[in-house]
Amino acid sequence: MEEGVRRPMKVVFVGSGAFGVPTLRALAGTSSPDLVGVLTKPGMPAGRGQKVRQTPIFDTANELGLDVLTPKSVNDDAGQKWLDDKSPDALVVIAYERLLSRRVLDGRFACNLHASLLPRWRGAAPIHRAVLAGDKEIGVSVIELASSMDTGVIFARKSVPRDPLLTTGEWHDRMADWGPELIMGTLDAFANGKLMPMPQDSESATHAKKLSKSEGVFDPQLSSELALAQIHGLEPWPRCTTAIAGVRVQLRRAKMAQEGPECAGLVDEFGHLRCRDGWIEVTEVQPESRKSMSFTDFARGLGCAWPQPIPSV
Repeated sequence: MEEGVRRPMKVVFVGSGAFGVPTLRALAGTSSPDLVGVLTKPGMPAGRGQKVRQTPIFDTANELGLDVLTPKSVNDDAGQKWLDDKSPDALVVIAYERLLSRRVLDGRFACNLHASLLPRWRGAAPIHRAVLAGDKEIGVSVIELASSMDTGVIFARKSVPRDPLLTTGEWHDRMADWGPELIMGTLDAFANGKLMPMPQDSESATHAKKLSKSEGVFDPQLSSELALAQIHGLEPWPRCTTAIAGVRVQLRRAKMAQEGPECAGLVDEFGHLRCRDGWIEVTEVQPESRKSMSFTDFARGLGCAWPQPIPSV
């Protein structure tokens, strides 16, 4: 379908993660564009019983009664034949985590919702990296699919000031809800010949590498701003872990504070923790093998002298 041709646009949704669910629901709820199918990754064994767990996109498509295919890759023979049979004009790709081949893309408009203000934070963990870095603004971009990851021209963006009290998980859900408006707007602009693509500045690009569990160790020598960002940026995974009075504990929530221990790396019974340049107040923790609780409840159960040192990284 060439840009600007007025007829119902046939769309295939390609994705796996929960980030694309609101957009999939929006596409399924309208007749223009016409959602003709969904392609997602196959389910994988998970949990202690190794029961096959389908992707959030598969579960949503199944709930909505959509035609869904689960090839090992959209680029394999089964995926390409299915796409050829569907003959979509456009592909909407969200959280699929695989590059699409040139054969899949040729002759089709393909757009992607990426969870960063590109070219900043290209890669697998853009929300984590934006929060961990203490970015002042956070947002999403709709881009054209390109031969390399997250490098296509930008069709649309949305940004807001970053609330330092929101976790990565909360930003994920909030930003996912921006998807329907941005994707539907992009498809409408394409159909009406009104796209205004903006090239990315590759020289200012940064890479959002995938997180590892080893990054989830709290660093008390950070500035108070970045210490707060570390706690919220690592929530819900891998979480920010330390030890207090010999008890391994995850720091799950915090806020800025104005007072506390004098020396960096000390925390008092109220959760006031001295960082390099000031204080934060840890408000919620989760001791190993226990449920989350307030820091003050945790402190009352320790029976130790305060303040306590936080181990350095």
